[in-house]
Amino acid sequence: MSILIVSSFPTGRASAGAVEENLPDRTTAGFVEKLYRVDCGHSLANDESVWTPGENAGKSIEFSSTCWLIEHKNQWVLWDTGVPQSTLNDPKGWSTLPRLIVYHLDKTITGQLADLGLKINDITYVVLSHTHGDHIGNVGLFPNSKIVMQRAEHKWIYSPDGANNNVNQLKALARKLMGKPKDLQLVDGDTDLLGDGSITLVSTPGHTPGSQSLLVHLKNSGFILLSGDVVHLADNFERKIVPSLNTDKAASIASMDKVRRMMATYHAKLFINHDKAQTDMLKLLPAFYD
Repeated sequence: MSILIVSSFPTGRASAGAVEENLPDRTTAGFVEKLYRVDCGHSLANDESVWTPGENAGKSIEFSSTCWLIEHKNQWVLWDTGVPQSTLNDPKGWSTLPRLIVYHLDKTITGQLADLGLKINDITYVVLSHTHGDHIGNVGLFPNSKIVMQRAEHKWIYSPDGANNNVNQLKALARKLMGKPKDLQLVDGDTDLLGDGSITLVSTPGHTPGSQSLLVHLKNSGFILLSGDVVHLADNFERKIVPSLNTDKAASIASMDKVRRMMATYHAKLFINHDKAQTDMLKLLPAFYD
């Protein structure tokens, strides 16, 4: 396994039109050609209050699980890999925390890639928002892709366990699902993935220590922010509600504030990964944003 450390904006280019250091200048950022939503599963949780502490105790809630595929200059970037595709049509589903949530899968990543005429080896980069199992369930399907994540996240999953047993279980599962990628690229903070400001990894810790979001720039659709798990529900975002599974409440709120500033500066739309009501309204592969 080779591990490459990638510094934020290695060219040293200034970001005069950005809201934070090391984010792209909105006036000069490049464009990606297409952004596809990939169906990466859906889930049913039996206690919404885990995600909305103090509210909705014992109430069930359904979440979407979404991956995104980006085309840019003959390169393909996959954002997250979703629920393991071995879960396909399994009535029992699959779980990261069996007593809390169960995931189901109606389509596979490989099948959806094939719908576009793509194979596994066509994916140049697999970028991970964070290491929870419903986001990294298929990392092992991409042995020849560059696997990109925050160094803080990689360090965290190998750190000693803490007091929250649910979090400890999630870390153990992450180590298993991640395996040992042969081309692992670790980044530090906000990072220009391709060097032209078209795809920017945005550090948004709190849900996990190395959580990140993704800023994508399209010619017709403008800037779109892919949330990762900086927020799970639109209402949580509006009211700054932090799930109990998050590792750092203060960092979570700070990351939500950062996203708000970016939305204002870039006039960006926020696509919330797990908000099923929003997700059901978004285009689905083979349709795309351009």
